[in-house]
Amino acid sequence: MKIMVLGVGTIGKVIIKDLIENWEVDEILAVDYNYKDLRRFVREVDDPRVIPLKGDIRDIDNTAEQMSKADYIVNATWYEFNIHAIKAMLKAKRDMIDLGGLYWMTKKELEWDDELKRAGLTLIIGAGDDPGTSNIFARLGSQKLDDVREIHIRWGGRNMEEEAKESFGFSVLTIMDEATMNAVIYRGGRYIEVPPLSEKEFTYFPEPIGYQYTYAIIHSELATLPWTIEGVDTVTYKDTWDEKAIEIISFMKAIGLTSRDEIDVMGIKISPVKVLAALIRPYESTSYVGCLKVSVAGFKDDVKTTYTYYLGPLRYNEKWSAGVTAYTTALGATAALRLLVDGDVSRKGVVPPELVDKPEKWIHELLKRNIAIKEVVERSGDIKL
Repeated sequence: MKIMVLGVGTIGKVIIKDLIENWEVDEILAVDYNYKDLRRFVREVDDPRVIPLKGDIRDIDNTAEQMSKADYIVNATWYEFNIHAIKAMLKAKRDMIDLGGLYWMTKKELEWDDELKRAGLTLIIGAGDDPGTSNIFARLGSQKLDDVREIHIRWGGRNMEEEAKESFGFSVLTIMDEATMNAVIYRGGRYIEVPPLSEKEFTYFPEPIGYQYTYAIIHSELATLPWTIEGVDTVTYKDTWDEKAIEIISFMKAIGLTSRDEIDVMGIKISPVKVLAALIRPYESTSYVGCLKVSVAGFKDDVKTTYTYYLGPLRYNEKWSAGVTAYTTALGATAALRLLVDGDVSRKGVVPPELVDKPEKWIHELLKRNIAIKEVVERSGDIKL
């Protein structure tokens, strides 16, 4: 079996390390635009099955030709290239997973459902941690309730050392989008938009994280869960943000540094936010601890019941030199890939994680890698009227 990892950045590197250690594969085709960095990484992992290929996902024909050399594709590029990857997979006639679309791109991907179905292909979208494992938790909790009403997804984290360097754990472009685009909430059976980093909430996470403020940001789960989980009328997503970082981003937004629009700099057209992305490389402090929390509320036997799932808290992975978000996202991706390879995704077309055939198998893949997962059940005593 040959697997292609398209985009070998912070998360792609961890995906490849998991494939090397936990899978039986003949080849891992590692494709990236930054060939110099890619070659350095391949030398570090020192496994003859990893084949470096220079690629540019914007070149659909060449990307399709590279895809045709593999059996399955993992698209770990920046989310704005997801449609490029879909066009290439159609040409190559290969099944694929990707890591998410930040809601608006996810909506665009869903528009390709009919064409992928006609081609007999499967694309699992948002196959990471959140989205990804968060969707799986939502599905598992909803299956245990007779009547689902609410789904609340939270990510919590903190640096355990006061002097830890402030940093971004993944693409700065994605961070800036989360911080500047309106958040989407599904509330009372309808979609609403709220300002980014609004709806501040004091949220509990297991120690050593403890209570943290979380904020509404735009996220992929909102694009699918309201229609895939029958009966749910409220879905929210919130994340922890350092208030110092919020102040800095607010200042950058005010002076135009987060703008996508191109400006003229001495005759050169350039987007300010892409300059930021080029200057700031993703980095996650080794002291950072993170935890995914998903609460699914409704009624069981006419009693108000909530199933809450925790992934973590998790720390920096020393063995793979991986920050928490890169590690959990990568393992969500390989869990989804396992289901795809094993034939546990019978649905064709565009498939959000909560619609896989065996959501419990996704969890099993994480548990095999010693990821801590906990389920907590609460019954309030309220009776359904």
